[in-house]
Amino acid sequence: MIFRTPVYYQDFQCIADRCQDNCCIGWEIDIDAETAEQYRSIAGEFGDRLRRNIRFGEPSCFILGREERCPFLNDRNLCDIITTLGELALCQICTDHPRYYEWFGGVKEGGIGMCCEEAARIILSQECSFSVTETKIPDEDCAPCDEELYEVLVQLRENMFAVLHDGSLPLGKRLGAVLDLAFAQQVCTDNGGGLAEECPQLEPENGDMGAILQFLQTLEPISEAWHPTLAKAQKHLPEIAANLPAFLEENPRVPQYLRNIAVYFLWRYLLKGAFDGEFLSRAVLAVMSTCVIALLWAAEWQGGELTAEQCAEIAKNYSKEIEYSEENLNAVLDAAYDLPAMTVHCLKGLTVLC
Repeated sequence: MIFRTPVYYQDFQCIADRCQDNCCIGWEIDIDAETAEQYRSIAGEFGDRLRRNIRFGEPSCFILGREERCPFLNDRNLCDIITTLGELALCQICTDHPRYYEWFGGVKEGGIGMCCEEAARIILSQECSFSVTETKIPDEDCAPCDEELYEVLVQLRENMFAVLHDGSLPLGKRLGAVLDLAFAQQVCTDNGGGLAEECPQLEPENGDMGAILQFLQTLEPISEAWHPTLAKAQKHLPEIAANLPAFLEENPRVPQYLRNIAVYFLWRYLLKGAFDGEFLSRAVLAVMSTCVIALLWAAEWQGGELTAEQCAEIAKNYSKEIEYSEENLNAVLDAAYDLPAMTVHCLKGLTVLC
């Protein structure tokens, strides 16, 4: 089996107690069955502590303490399981996070999720064209996918990446071209064809990014600050559009950051279409997410400053709210799939970035 990841995947290392938004706070942490049995067998005082703080079942999970902290996150924001038993004693989700994986026959793809502040910093900071590494690993069990469609989507994704890295075009036009490619391929695939040879351009006739910001406010928030953040951007949309040239002039790295975000979403989600035949909605997710994050950055800049750290923080918050709530992610994909208006809103919103 081939294991394929972005080059930057190897750069990630948990920053532990230096993290400002600790993944051991506020999340229910499931424990895989193998590790749960291991925890049952740990002897001594620490073993007793493990068992007191685990709700065993299917799945087992840690019993969160005050402020929804993992019971093994100490006052220095370090993991007592690691300091006592070593990293190999962690359950699978704690070992992997924020890494993610997907299996396509003889290929396993992975990456690092943007919901982690250090991962977001790494993703945004990439200056070179997107590249991957491949290694051989032992075969792993996986669900079957449409192998022919998988190959088509691999090529489609490469074509999208080439467009996104074409610095001769404004970012908005590059994102629009990604939607054009996805739309053409979806039509071709739905009609039984292979790789689309023609790429008609979609024409936005109405709609705006305000409609998307309003839609996102109908979803269940993880943080109490999320809906007010979206509402602030929606309120200031006219000012954001008017001030965009100044925003980009004062923040020249923003197009690079946004390109990297679009690449991240396409890398992570587009090939999932090999399982269900639906990939236009995932391209809409990538473009919509890039546009929304851009607007949130511009809304923050209205205060007069926007640092790389602020960009990573806002991108991380978006990822946490949309990607790491299964209900919210499915709602966005369903809207993109069921409502042509979502694609139109997204396309119309690209004029903000052109």
